[in-house]
Amino acid sequence: MSGWRRSCAIADAPRLPTDVGHAFVDRVPVDWTALIARVRDSRDRAAVQDLQRLDRLRGRPSGDGLPAGSPGRSLPFLRCLVAAAVLQVAVRLGAAGMAVGAGRPLMELASTLLPTLAFAGAGLLLGAASSRDRRSFFLLATFVLSASAFARAVPAGPALMWPAALDAAFRGVFPEAFAPAALWHFAVVFPHVRRFTPFDLFARRAIAVAWVVGAVLFFVNLALAYRVMDGAHVVRLGRDHAGNLFWDLFTVTALGAVVAILARSRWAPPPEQRRVARFATAIAAGTAPFLLAGVARMALPGVDGWLQAASPQQRLWFDVPVVGALAALPVLTTLAVIADRPFEFQFAPPWPMSRWTRKRRSRWRMKHRERLSAALERVRHARSARELVALLQRELQFGVGAGAVRILDRGALPSDTALMPMLAESTAVLEMSRDGSLFRLMPRHDREWLEAGGITLIGALKLRDGTVAALVGLGAKRGRASFGGRDRWFVSTLLSGAAVAWASLGVQPASPTEDDEPALECPRCGRVSASETLPCGCEARAVTAALPRRVAGKFTVVRRLGSGGMGVAYLGRDSRLRRDVALKTLPELRDGGVSGLTEEARAMAALNHEAVATIYGLEIWRRTPVLVVEYFPDGTLRQRLARGPLSPREVIALGTRLAGGLAYMHERGVLHRDVKPSNIGLTGTGAPKLLDFGLASEEGAFAGTPGYLPPEALEGGDPNTAVDLWGLSTVLLEACGGRDRLPLALRRFFDRALAAGPASRFQSAHEFRAALDRLGTQPAARAGA
Repeated sequence: MSGWRRSCAIADAPRLPTDVGHAFVDRVPVDWTALIARVRDSRDRAAVQDLQRLDRLRGRPSGDGLPAGSPGRSLPFLRCLVAAAVLQVAVRLGAAGMAVGAGRPLMELASTLLPTLAFAGAGLLLGAASSRDRRSFFLLATFVLSASAFARAVPAGPALMWPAALDAAFRGVFPEAFAPAALWHFAVVFPHVRRFTPFDLFARRAIAVAWVVGAVLFFVNLALAYRVMDGAHVVRLGRDHAGNLFWDLFTVTALGAVVAILARSRWAPPPEQRRVARFATAIAAGTAPFLLAGVARMALPGVDGWLQAASPQQRLWFDVPVVGALAALPVLTTLAVIADRPFEFQFAPPWPMSRWTRKRRSRWRMKHRERLSAALERVRHARSARELVALLQRELQFGVGAGAVRILDRGALPSDTALMPMLAESTAVLEMSRDGSLFRLMPRHDREWLEAGGITLIGALKLRDGTVAALVGLGAKRGRASFGGRDRWFVSTLLSGAAVAWASLGVQPASPTEDDEPALECPRCGRVSASETLPCGCEARAVTAALPRRVAGKFTVVRRLGSGGMGVAYLGRDSRLRRDVALKTLPELRDGGVSGLTEEARAMAALNHEAVATIYGLEIWRRTPVLVVEYFPDGTLRQRLARGPLSPREVIALGTRLAGGLAYMHERGVLHRDVKPSNIGLTGTGAPKLLDFGLASEEGAFAGTPGYLPPEALEGGDPNTAVDLWGLSTVLLEACGGRDRLPLALRRFFDRALAAGPASRFQSAHEFRAALDRLGTQPAARAGA
């Protein structure tokens, strides 16, 4: 290896000072130790050492997000090839358009037209950046040269649409032969890695090899087109020769460049890794099927024979992944450019695209504001410090896409930290990414603390007097993107609102009891515990429950039963009466929720019927009502129907009991308005009871579950008793498992109960129950015969 390094160094000696100077000016990272070891001339070594000292004096590592070099050093010959490829693509697409206009089916052109348009479009987009970053020009060249290869395969229709003059001009001119060379140029400059390492030297040698391969393929095909050469071995290099040697060499050369890009992205500094990981993955994903297919055809001769003998349907299984991935390649890489911005340019789209972009950004900003407003409202209603912390973590992870959020006590910082004074004086959050200037200015112990916690953005909860109550640290953003200005604004504004809520909560007791703080629960099984060590063994991370471990000093919260739009229910144990109860409350304090739950308690308390769930009381915890209601150990009718339908006898008994409960409610002017299987509880003896009176009211607008509402309610009609009767009829039909195997009498019952017109249905719950009573006396209906 040492001999190889010395020979390479001697070969590079004449241009080495110039290359080093370019790298220094472009602020590209340089492996100075390896470089100085390669320089043989004493004067050149002294010059390199001077540049090394200057690089240290300018105070930041070279290459940190700086331009990748002037495009002026891009190869003029490569620009000429790109121009020729653009002309070929434009002419061929024009001829294809004329062919379609003449009646040729568009689907016949799809397999070649789609990749051509995709690669040409990506090249057009990247063309806007070539004046600012030469790396984008090399990728543009790769795309456009590849587009010319696909364009040549696009059928052009009759000879009239492909003039002889154009055919003579393009005969034997295959710019795509240099696409691997352009890709190797891109692989050398992207991503940023240290220059003059052994791998860097190898990659630059590979460029020369790629150019030689491309030149041989290009000029041999040009000579073959004009019959300057016709040897048997030379003919095998023809682009359209059956031996595919042209494409074998093309594939091997391009595959090496893709491997180099992936390898260099792993060796790049962490900031550069984050910027290019998705981009490199996009390149690999788009080219992998094509390159693998090329390698397979080269290594396995039988593949070509199969492709030639395969039917169109069989070829489809081969062509779709290859062509689809190639067509997606420029799309994926363009999306990666937009998401991670690995190139140093600002793309200015044409006016129509700019107008569309402004509209999209305006909508996004509006959603961002609405999200922040909703988050501030939830934070304002936090009932405890623990709930406030949980809300902050959730809203920051959802609002800005933070991978992790840590809420820390100010004592978690090192004693001699420089962060605390900065946070106390700053009105905004601080960017602490590893490649940021502020991070590099921090003392060593602060940098180590930030790195250990994985914190890239940090802010403070500051009280009105300026005291820092807590620290909020955000980990790296999901998708390896960086936090933008709007993300920092979102975090700063949310922390300001949280600080106000923190102050309004006051000082919490030093030793909070089980009645004070929200408990913790397992997100999988729902078991509730007062400590972070859950007793269930699910090995899931505990989340904050909506209730404390003990409510009102007598109800012990055991586990979560379920949750929905109207609230969350827990199984509780009444320690005084030694019975199980259901505790229903709100998952978070919100406007309208407290009054709704209180109204539900009043509606249940006003009813006393065997088919209506019993309410035992109403407790208040942290300004939130907690309904203490009857617990149903057998669950709900929905859970029962999951095991299978009921028999006709059971359906009639179920309907008769519930219709009696509805008749009792309607006589008192109360509507349930949400009769459905999940709102029907089953006692230990299997008796059904109506529960969940969150929508119960004497009057009101449209409400309920659409699948259990009559047509007139869905059209906006005022709610009445027909809403409950339709819901009960739908429940009974669902409990039967459908109409197919029902007795004739029961089918007639449902025909009337679910008639389209309200006048054709049962007019009251009493009439509904009487019809079921009559069915219960008919043996055929009860037997299901």
